[in-house]
Amino acid sequence: MVVFALTGLWLCWGTSFPAMRVMAQTLPPLSASGAAFFAAGAALVLLRPTALRGLRFRQFATAAAIGVCLLGAQGTVALAERTTFAGTAALVVAALPLWVTVLNAVLGERPTRAGLLRVLVGFSGVALLTGTQASAWTFAVAAAGFVWAIGTVAAARTTSLPGPWATTAVSWLALGYLALVDSLAGFGLYTWLLRTTSTALVSTYAYAVPVLACLISVLFMKEPLRPIMLAGAVLIVTSVATEVSARKPRTHTANTRT
Repeated sequence: MVVFALTGLWLCWGTSFPAMRVMAQTLPPLSASGAAFFAAGAALVLLRPTALRGLRFRQFATAAAIGVCLLGAQGTVALAERTTFAGTAALVVAALPLWVTVLNAVLGERPTRAGLLRVLVGFSGVALLTGTQASAWTFAVAAAGFVWAIGTVAAARTTSLPGPWATTAVSWLALGYLALVDSLAGFGLYTWLLRTTSTALVSTYAYAVPVLACLISVLFMKEPLRPIMLAGAVLIVTSVATEVSARKPRTHTANTRT
């Protein structure tokens, strides 16, 4: 189940960056992103209305706060993709596990020297991409990755998060794709995996997704593949992959109700 869910997550989010790029060309990015999340949440309520019964206020507040982080980050990326290539956005967001390491260090989990080196190498790749394609929106994508990391750390650390059904509360074709695949399927798989397996294993999406997104963008959307982009990609993906593989498995004790 974990293998199938993880593969599904990679495919859902690997294709979502090109889909956001398509959507952002002809639809208002924030309104469209909000509509995608709303449609996904409404579908979940209709499919599993009992999942919301008996939720404590703390569970509701926790899920809402994490949702604000994730939706805010995705909305920012959708805005940026009006002028930023989907592959570039995916690679910059791929630094999320490095942000997670920084946040965990602030919260008391002291990183090793090797961990610090991986963070420096990864962020140098991000700096390479944002520096060669410097714009306010490229930096906004980097900030969105940080906000997404806050939501990820909060979701992994909390013990009061409700089940995945309750947590995951061309133009129109792309919007529908984002609602069904990115929001409904992607975030459903994401929250289920966070509660079922180790955070390190779930975090592998961070280097699988940008590779898929770049391949799709280059092959099907004719985005340019520049040497500087490849260099930044190698730095980011290598550091993220080694950081994820170096993490110790985490035992989950959260409520497993679905």
